[in-house]
Parts: sequence; structure tokens; C-alpha cells
Amino acid sequence: MKFFKYSLLVLVYCLEAQTTSSINGFVRDDATGEPISYANVFLANTSLGAATNQDGYFVITKVPLGPYEINASMIGYGIYNEEIMLFEGMPIRLDIRLKEEAIQTEEVLVTAERQKFERSMESSQISLDLREINSAPAFVEPDIFRTLQMLPGVQTTSDFSSALYVRGSTPDQNLIMLDGISIYNPYHLGGIFSTFNTDAIKEADFHAGGFLPAMVGEWGRS
Repeated sequence: MKFFKYSLLVLVYCLEAQTTSSINGFVRDDATGEPISYANVFLANTSLGAATNQDGYFVITKVPLGPYEINASMIGYGIYNEEIMLFEGMPIRLDIRLKEEAIQTEEVLVTAERQKFERSMESSQISLDLREINSAPAFVEPDIFRTLQMLPGVQTTSDFSSALYVRGSTPDQNLIMLDGISIYNPYHLGGIFSTFNTDAIKEADFHAGGFLPAMVGEWGRS
């Protein structure tokens, strides 16, 4: 009984070897001869294919006998096509050469907002981003008012107050706005904790040259 099983397995393997073959070879750059890694090599209208390794080598095994169209493709190269015929006991070895070819696409329009300093020439205006606010020295947590205190023309009464004295004016003369909404008396807890969540601030504009010094914060990190 065991002999019959072994004989059956050998017969199946022999039949499979007689009805399938393999395709192998290299994919190279046509101009330089350098191997092309990770190129796709596949048989048209089938699910059979392989990708080249770092040396540009590929192998497709257990391919049924018959005619095929083999294709090879890689980004930046034109598609390679060749008609082949697989015969019993005759594996095919190919040396595929791909030619560089520009990829034709539709027009791509790229737009961006012009840099703020290029479109705005207001005097005594300073813009601060999140990186600059977080890099300023802080007692407990980053505070935009502590950052503004280090700017020219801005003073404070002590290290325990975050009130701003801009060019000799008092803190009640400052206009502080958050997304266009006026904020009154945002100084609390001795300046230990910030009134505004700095992680939610995209940009802060400080104006010291107008009739009323103003600080405008814009929420929503980009």
C-alpha cells in the first residue's frame, strides 16, 4: 500500500514537470547595462509574474506550456513586450533591456499662499509661530505672553506677572484678540500657566506701532 502511494506521488510530480516550465533572466537598463531592482515581470492575461531582486534577476516557475506575452515595467522606463513559447523541458532565459521614458501626465497646478512678509509691510509687526513660542524660556509651560516679553519695546513688572507693558503703556491699553474676538484680562495665576493652549495656536501677530498695541492669535495647527 505504501509503495502504491509513493508511486502515485512520483507519477504526479512527473506529470507536472512535463506540463509546466519556468522563465528566468535579468532586467537591465538599456543605456548603461545596470540591473534594475524591483521591476515587475509578468505574463499578460495571467496571474503569473515576479519582481526582480537587487541584482535585477527574476524567475517565474510552474508556468503551463504554450504561447505567452511577457511584459516588464518599471517607473521611469517604457514597457517591454515579447512573445515567447514554452516547450516541454525547455526553460526560457531572457535578458530584458528597458529604455528610459518620461511619464506623460496631465497638467498639475500647484498653488500656495504667498509668504506673509512679502505681502504685508506694516511697521512694528512681528509674527510668531508655534516653534518660536515653544522655544522661549517658560516656568511651567510655554506661554505666548512670556515670549512677547522678550521682544523690543515690551516690559513686565516682575517674573510673576505675564502682563505686557508695550512702549510705556499699561496692560489695560492692550487689545488682545483671538480669531477676531476680544479677550479681556487674560493674565491669571501669576503668569504660571498660560491662558491660551499653545499647542492649538497656529500663529500670533504682535502689533506695537498702532494706536492700540494688539496681539492677534490664530487657532488651529497646520
